[in-house]
Amino acid sequence: MPDRGNEHGLNAAQQQAAQAGDGPQLILAGAGSGKTRTIVHRIGHLIAGAGVAPHRILAVTFTNKAAAELKSRLSTLIGDDGGGVVSGTFHAISLRFLRRYADALGFPRSFQVIDADDQKALVKRILKSRNIPTDRLHPSYLLHWIEHCKHAGLTPQETPAHDWNGISMVELYAVYQQELKQHERMDFSDLILNVVLLLRDHRDIAVAIKSRFDHVLVDEFQDTNPVQHEWLMQLCSEHRNLTVVGDDDQSIYGWRGADVRHILEFERIWRGATLHRLQQNYRSTAAILKLANAVICENADRHDKVLEATIAGGEMPRWKVCNDEYDEARQIMRHVERWRASGHAHAEMAVLYRSNRQSLPLEQLFRESNIPYRIIGGVGFFERMEIKDALAFWALLNRCGDSLHLMRICNKPKRGLGAKGQEQVMAQLAASGLRADAWLDLLAAGQAEGASRKLAPLASLLAELRNDVGATDDGGLMPILQQSGYLDSLKAMGEIEAAARLENIRTLQDYIELSLGQGLTPVDFMDRAALLQGSEEMRDDQTQDAVSMMSLHRAKGLEFDCVVLPGIEEGLLPHQRSLDEGEAGIAEERRLLYVGITRARRHLLLTSARVRRFYGEIHYPQPSRFIKQLPDEVLHRLDQAPSQIDAPAQQHGVAIGGNVVHPSFGEGVVLALEGGGDAARVTVQFRRAGTKRLMLKYAALQIA
Repeated sequence: MPDRGNEHGLNAAQQQAAQAGDGPQLILAGAGSGKTRTIVHRIGHLIAGAGVAPHRILAVTFTNKAAAELKSRLSTLIGDDGGGVVSGTFHAISLRFLRRYADALGFPRSFQVIDADDQKALVKRILKSRNIPTDRLHPSYLLHWIEHCKHAGLTPQETPAHDWNGISMVELYAVYQQELKQHERMDFSDLILNVVLLLRDHRDIAVAIKSRFDHVLVDEFQDTNPVQHEWLMQLCSEHRNLTVVGDDDQSIYGWRGADVRHILEFERIWRGATLHRLQQNYRSTAAILKLANAVICENADRHDKVLEATIAGGEMPRWKVCNDEYDEARQIMRHVERWRASGHAHAEMAVLYRSNRQSLPLEQLFRESNIPYRIIGGVGFFERMEIKDALAFWALLNRCGDSLHLMRICNKPKRGLGAKGQEQVMAQLAASGLRADAWLDLLAAGQAEGASRKLAPLASLLAELRNDVGATDDGGLMPILQQSGYLDSLKAMGEIEAAARLENIRTLQDYIELSLGQGLTPVDFMDRAALLQGSEEMRDDQTQDAVSMMSLHRAKGLEFDCVVLPGIEEGLLPHQRSLDEGEAGIAEERRLLYVGITRARRHLLLTSARVRRFYGEIHYPQPSRFIKQLPDEVLHRLDQAPSQIDAPAQQHGVAIGGNVVHPSFGEGVVLALEGGGDAARVTVQFRRAGTKRLMLKYAALQIA
């Protein structure tokens, strides 16, 4: 960051915030405005300027990475490993308190924190002891629901009654807590909630904890959930020296409990609070910031602030409307190649999408074009559990599956095959000397023995559905998943989790239909999937010069020279679930777009598709409301002549969205119409031949 004219290199707003006096302080730190630097210098001022003992200052962060960075910067500024300032995440600080006071809650001070695997195993045992099968209540859903209650600051006794498939969730929450205490364990959410319980219900301990610190500083305050907010309220209620740093425009975690009202209402909750605005951005060009400001100013309920550029000029952000998701991936590839040719490393490029299912066309085309990439914060499309399961069913149906495919789904959904039963099945298959599909034929013919009898109904279903595989566009994918009960088994994971996994399966269905329509056989398709799945070296090596692909939520806190935001359209961004939630959901989606835009330092491309395959159907999404009405001076619209945008919906009987047949290219869907009369052109997405742009007069199209 450049020196702004004072001894510490702080600009005027940063210096004012760093040198503020006692009492509650709200530092609104816009994207790229140097918030960590400001926090560090405020701590330095409290020590050197206000005489506060370092060990009586507490700095709280959300992630271990942020805590490590804060400690490193404090060491550089103050020396002596941070000078004794206490810093860490909410969880780490809470654990320190509980090591001293856990006995007041009935835990030994030597309690342990349960890890994720043991947590799942405990929940499975609880469900099994009550004869609750996982297809009625999935362990992951129960754990997520309990975590949601704890984020809200609710104990089992305070949680309102809630049933799922006739099962009392509150009762299971209480049993889970009892089991944890019996095993002398707490989970991560307990760490914060239990400190709040100490502060609420144990006066002597509350006094001791509250008197421990004179100043508390919190980073990313907009991400606090209710129990974290109460934690801070209780801790600072006496001295009121609470400094919070955050940006309501970057509050994007409402779906996991964060409440933007905590930062919006800070001045009301903490009377006499001082407000500081950090608006100078040291990351992005002026052109990118103009777009960011134009997008976010449409949110009504926000603190008034405008990002100010310190880097003048820059290339205007671009918006490209593509034919479909594969054309979108090709356009993104071209921009990546252009940026690479101009000197930008692949590692300084990122594709940030709203939904993980958007990665599939990108992964495929990047792989085919030898553009290195890595998936951050997730797994590749073909490595997701539900995709591997679905392909195992599909491969066995289409006689290209093997014993590993059968092993994967032999007890999905539950068929009463435990670990020993599965071992017996695999032994019988190996002894037969047959391929998995041929051996299943024997079971369907009544030759099942022992444990393999459990598989006879599946074998019969596969044999029956093979008769109609050729009549389905997806090679029988959805019939086998539906009739086997696999899709129904996903529903036990809870509405949101099941919807996300079903969304991925529908995307797989679209991809299979497209591939088979291009002439690929099921074996060819499985080979292609294996190549994509086997590209781990392209994604996992963090030191490799590779394009980063991740969700917008994962991208918060990161920055890149070149950024692509695909799928900027109604139903994706804003997401359909948020549209259903109303204004609050739409506002958070707008903030998510703002976060994506402000990750870019030099170049930014936004894309939309005229056609997108979704849930096995072809959709014609509208451009996102967030950018549709933006002025031309903040966004360069590529290749969008008025004749393309305002084209008539129908000419010569050919309509946008209509099905047509071409004598050479076969069946297709009309994407766009341009011009009029003899000069009219039509763009068609053909099933086998891809996208073609034709003179309508000579296209010889027949209405299907």
